Amino acid sequence: MGAQKASASSKDKFSRWFKNKKKSPSEKNVGPPRKSKGKGKGKDKGKGGKDKGKGAKEKGKGGKGHHKVRESDKALSGRPSSVSLSADGIGTAGVSDSLMHKLMATKQRLLAGNAEAARAGAARAEPGAWSAANAEKSTRKKGGDGKGKGKVGKGKDGKESRYKQLVPVVREELVALNRQIASHAQAKDLAATRATLETLESKGWANGHTYAAAVHALCRCGDWRSAEEALARAEKAGLFNRGAGAASGLITRTSMIRGYVECARDLGKARELLQRMEKEKVLASRPNVRTANTFLRGCLILGSVHDAEALLERMTTVWAAQEEWYKTHGGKPDASTYELVVSLLCQALRYTDARRIALQGIKELGASPGSAAMFASIARAAIICGNEDATALNLKRARKILSEEADFSEAKLSSVAGSGGKRGTQKWNRDEEHDASVADRKAARAKSLEVFQSHRQREILSDLKEVEEFMASHQVPSESSKKKRKAEATKNSLRSGIDLGKLYVRTLCFEDYGDTGNEESDSSASKMCRRLCHKFGLESGSSMAENVLQHFQSVFEPPKKKRKKDHQGKPNNGTQRFDPRRLFSGSRSSGSLHLEICSGSGEWLSSQALRDANTNWMACELRFDRSARCFQRFALRGLAENVGLIVGDAQNALENHLKKGCCSNIFINHPEPPHQTDLDRATASLSVDPTDPTSSSSSGEATHLLTQRFLQNACAAVLQEEGVLTICTDSLPYGEWLLNAFASQPLSNLFQDALRGRAGKAGRVSGPKSGISLRNEAPPLEVCGAVYRTKGGGAGGGSYFQRLKESEKGSRDDAGADERYYLCLKKKSSPTGEAL
Repeated sequence: MGAQKASASSKDKFSRWFKNKKKSPSEKNVGPPRKSKGKGKGKDKGKGGKDKGKGAKEKGKGGKGHHKVRESDKALSGRPSSVSLSADGIGTAGVSDSLMHKLMATKQRLLAGNAEAARAGAARAEPGAWSAANAEKSTRKKGGDGKGKGKVGKGKDGKESRYKQLVPVVREELVALNRQIASHAQAKDLAATRATLETLESKGWANGHTYAAAVHALCRCGDWRSAEEALARAEKAGLFNRGAGAASGLITRTSMIRGYVECARDLGKARELLQRMEKEKVLASRPNVRTANTFLRGCLILGSVHDAEALLERMTTVWAAQEEWYKTHGGKPDASTYELVVSLLCQALRYTDARRIALQGIKELGASPGSAAMFASIARAAIICGNEDATALNLKRARKILSEEADFSEAKLSSVAGSGGKRGTQKWNRDEEHDASVADRKAARAKSLEVFQSHRQREILSDLKEVEEFMASHQVPSESSKKKRKAEATKNSLRSGIDLGKLYVRTLCFEDYGDTGNEESDSSASKMCRRLCHKFGLESGSSMAENVLQHFQSVFEPPKKKRKKDHQGKPNNGTQRFDPRRLFSGSRSSGSLHLEICSGSGEWLSSQALRDANTNWMACELRFDRSARCFQRFALRGLAENVGLIVGDAQNALENHLKKGCCSNIFINHPEPPHQTDLDRATASLSVDPTDPTSSSSSGEATHLLTQRFLQNACAAVLQEEGVLTICTDSLPYGEWLLNAFASQPLSNLFQDALRGRAGKAGRVSGPKSGISLRNEAPPLEVCGAVYRTKGGGAGGGSYFQRLKESEKGSRDDAGADERYYLCLKKKSSPTGEAL
């Protein structure tokens, strides 16, 4: 009977315990505070750390004693042992200190991360407030880690610990601050982005959404280093790999990859981050097709064909082997993926591989609005390589796809994945379905999309026409008996108008951007020759490659007797300035050199070089894809004699590589103006000394090219005395900012207005300031050295974006959208006769 009673008693105890577990938190632990039982000799280990000082000990009653919660613990926690969770803050007896901490942490967790919890489950969501609470807990434990005597909160050095106070999360304020960061990104307001992020981090509110918006904003403002540091802090706090969307870290890391390739121009860092994402155990944290396309666009900008091929191979093998990754998570290549890889292969003149990839993409996804452009690029690469049959085949395929697109309506195009980029996608909101203003915006967007698609088709037709005209003008008229001539004879007849060897020796790539493995001991000539092989289709090991290498060595490497030595007595193979006019030695043109900065696809410079064949023209373009388009355009127009190309950063090329005073004229057509916030900040910095490298560090990196430092240390340095600098822009605020910059010191000491008398007064819009004026009439040919037109394109400076803007005038209320403004400046002669 005794055993039965004991068993029943234990069952009753278990039943009461189980019922108590099922009760709500408010129903549990009701009653007087529980007393802690401790074993020892009267010394108690406090909660605030491992402090065993006299002030933190309690003496018990022998071996087993009962003692109440210590006053030191109450002081450390900053609150009594039982506190109410109600808004009025009135304490409720029976709520233990540990339970209160758990409930408060859960409340913070739900307030800060309910969106993430809704997607991934509340048990997995770890928003910023939750990690901040854990950080506070660990900090409090480490606060009394020393062996101080009698003072709670003292560390091993006796110094008072600094506890981070957790501010309760206000959901509405958190969301508003995150949205502020997104708005700062649109305005490119770096200072406001930093301040808002610092506010959120100081309160312990920063979550996955915060860092996703912050990294994007910092990269958009050009401060990729701060974005990298913010990403590292988020990963250290454990905010990622805990759910979908922003909680997974996918969006944040994708933005960081974009910052690496567009701001840092370091494909090595982007590649390392992408490979780390591919190894993540959590599926939601792995890269998807948007991440892959971001990396591929970086390959296109920086000219890395090998990295693009390798990524597409992994997507179709490693990613495709896991169905959840490939389909559910979105790792399957889309139309943009194939278009980017095909563009890179055509850039390297690998038209056979490009056609294979293009056909593979159409087989997997069907034709898309970008398919015709793929085959147009393949046809252009094939004709440059002299393959008439491949050219005709791809021209026919491109025209067929364009004819099938002719009946596409806006509704059909908007349903095609990736059609037209951002212009071809729409975001639907159920709450805005019946909003009249939203309907108006959708109608305007539909009109804009229609204009864009029409413009895109006209550009493709223009490219096809250029290739067809070249074929017609260089193909030998054949009778019926000559139709069976050999393929080699066909190649020779087609390539008779293209001298790729001369174009290669005048194409300069000074930087690698982390995408190739050059040895430090390699000479400058060897590095540049290798880049042409990797990026522009120069066949490695061919006789042409050997000739290009020898020519580079004669230009960039002085004879061994004249070569300077470093401090160790070894030949110095570092950066040396050279005269680009030596690249044109032996040509029929004169010795003067005209340099265009921001050349785009080379349309303006090509028209000028065709008009003035007796002058040497050099294009300078930052992006490798546009530089490759320049190269191929020069080839098709037969400009191998008097045209050259610099690929990469203009500031690096002009400040570190080109010889001072080597250019007689410099042209900068339609430079991208900074956002208004950057323009205001740039205006405030006109008084800063551009020669001081630390003067602009506090404001971050410049997001536009024509800074005061660039105009002084780059443009003025390579421009010869009495040389002319001409700037053309369609932005009046930017033109006025440039006017103020040239009217201020030190630029006013270097430049003067090139137009005097009546010519100086014609078309004046602003000024004169320090004798310099901004005009809306183009400077004459005899002054600036080129032909400009105020309106229209063609020889007057037309480009893809100018034609797009011209076609959009009908869909937007852009009065004066085709207005252009000019600054025509002459470099002053120095008193000593030396270049400034």
